[in-house]
Amino acid sequence: MGEVWLKAQIAQFARTLSTLLAGGTPLVPALHTSSAAIGSALISKSVESAADRVKEGKSLHQSLAETQLIPQLALEMIEVGEASGSLAAMLTSVAEFYEEEVGIRLQRTLTWIPIVILALMAVVVGFILIALYLPMFSLQVGGTGG
Repeated sequence: MGEVWLKAQIAQFARTLSTLLAGGTPLVPALHTSSAAIGSALISKSVESAADRVKEGKSLHQSLAETQLIPQLALEMIEVGEASGSLAAMLTSVAEFYEEEVGIRLQRTLTWIPIVILALMAVVVGFILIALYLPMFSLQVGGTGG
């Protein structure tokens, strides 16, 4: 679940940054605003440090790669977006990709919930039946053996 949570946070970051860049916000202020919108303090601090490195002149994908939190695929897509001059569009693609992946993983996880509940109920019912009938069987065995 940790990987799903990370990808959801990356999708949120990419979506926010894409929206800000498409609206004309400069990259460094957009990074600061995007980091404030992320729910994870760890990822938020990493994006803040990446924003500082971008301010020093490094590219966005290099700065994010140094955080070691952003998945390699996202970094490669950001690099292509920077090189082609369409960073906002590429960030939208990153966000859509990870949102879809998170959705698929959550659907797969949710399909197991009814099965687990059914198994737990079977164990509880089995335990109750054993607890009710075991004393009756011991009384019968004790009564015939004497």
